[in-house]
Amino acid sequence: MQQQQQQHGQVDSFKKDREEWSDTAICALLDAYTEKFLQLNKGNLRGKHWQEVSNMVSMRCQGQKSMKTIEQCKNKVDSLKKRHKVERTRMENTGSTTSQWPWFSKVEQIVGSAPKLSVLLEDDTSMVIKPDKQKGAMRQRRPNCSLGFHTKTKILQPRWQRVLLKVSGDALAGDRVQNVDQKITLLVAKEVASAMRLGVEVAVVVGGGNFFRGANWVGTSGLDRASADHIGMMATMMNAVILQASFESVGIKARIQTSYTMTQVAEPFSSKKAIRHLEKGRVVIFGGGTGNPYFTTDTAAAIRAAELKAEIILKAANIDGVFDCDSNFLEHVSFRELAMKGLSALDAEAMSHCERHNIPVMLFNISEPGNVVKALTGERVGTLIDQTGKFV
Repeated sequence: MQQQQQQHGQVDSFKKDREEWSDTAICALLDAYTEKFLQLNKGNLRGKHWQEVSNMVSMRCQGQKSMKTIEQCKNKVDSLKKRHKVERTRMENTGSTTSQWPWFSKVEQIVGSAPKLSVLLEDDTSMVIKPDKQKGAMRQRRPNCSLGFHTKTKILQPRWQRVLLKVSGDALAGDRVQNVDQKITLLVAKEVASAMRLGVEVAVVVGGGNFFRGANWVGTSGLDRASADHIGMMATMMNAVILQASFESVGIKARIQTSYTMTQVAEPFSSKKAIRHLEKGRVVIFGGGTGNPYFTTDTAAAIRAAELKAEIILKAANIDGVFDCDSNFLEHVSFRELAMKGLSALDAEAMSHCERHNIPVMLFNISEPGNVVKALTGERVGTLIDQTGKFV
C-alpha cells in the first residue's frame, strides 16, 4: 500500500511538473541558464544571475499560466541535471549511443562532461554531439528550439581561444545611407555572441572612418595631422559606445577601454584588467586608437593583440580579402610575400608589428552573414596572412 502511494505521488508530481514546465519553457530555461553559465566561464550562478534567467524564461513564455520564479528555475535545472545523470548511466550500461530524452544534448553542455557549447546555425530538428573517444559519435533528435542566431545547420569547433576583432569604421556604415548601419552592428553582436558561447574570448578594436577620416581634412581645412588624428580617435569612441549597446542588446556584457580620458563612457586602458574581463566572459572594446596621433587603429589592433596575447587579429572590413595585381584572390599569403608584392591588408606599421610578434591576420568581409562567427571559430574566410603562407 505504501509503495502504491509513493508511485501515485510520483505520478502526481510528474503531472504537476509537466503543467508548470512546457517544452517551450524548458527550452528557454536551458538556453538562458547556458548563456549565463558560459558568461561566468562555467562558474556558479548567483542571485542576480538567477533573476536574469527567471526574467528571460518568463519573457519567452508570455501567455502561459504562470511566470517562473527563481526557485522554480533552480529546482528545474537541478532536476534536469539529475535526469541527465540517470540517462547517462543508462546509456553507459546498455552501450547505447543514442538518447530518446529530448533534453539530453542541452543538459550535456552544462554538466561538464561535454565540450564547450556548439552553436547550431539553423532551427533544425537534429543535433550532432562531438564524438566520444570510447563511445563513438552520438546523434539524436531534439525539440524544435535553438539559440536563434543563424540560418545554417552546422557544428562549429573553435580554433582559437582568444582573438582580437578589428572592425573598420567604414564597414559599420554598411550601404553608407547613414554613419552607422544598425543591421551591421547587430549582425556583429549576434555572431560574436555565438562565438563566445563556444568559449572564444573576444576583444574588439574599432575604427572611426565612418564618422571622420583625418587624412581627408589635413591641409585643406586648416587642421594639422595631429589634430585631425585626435578627432578621428574621438570618432572611434562613438563607434565603441554603439557596439557596446549592440552587444548588451543580445545578452553579452561588454566593457569599453581607452587610452583617452573619458571616464563617463570608458575605463582607462589596462591590459591586466582587459584580460580579466575576457576571462569572465565579457567583450572588451578598445576605442581611441593608441591614444596618440600618427598611428592608425590597425596599429592599435596589433599592439593590443600583443598585449592581450591574442592568437590572431581578425580584420572585419567591407572587402572579401586580398587580391593581387591581376585580380586573383589570395586565400593565404605570408607577411613577406605581401610586402614584396606591394599589397596591403593593414597599414605597414601594423603589419610589421604582427610579423615581429608572430600574430596572424585574417581579412574578411563583415557584411556577409556568418562570416564573423566563421572567422572567430577558425574557418577559412577571406585572406589569412601569417609567417608561412600555408594553412596548418
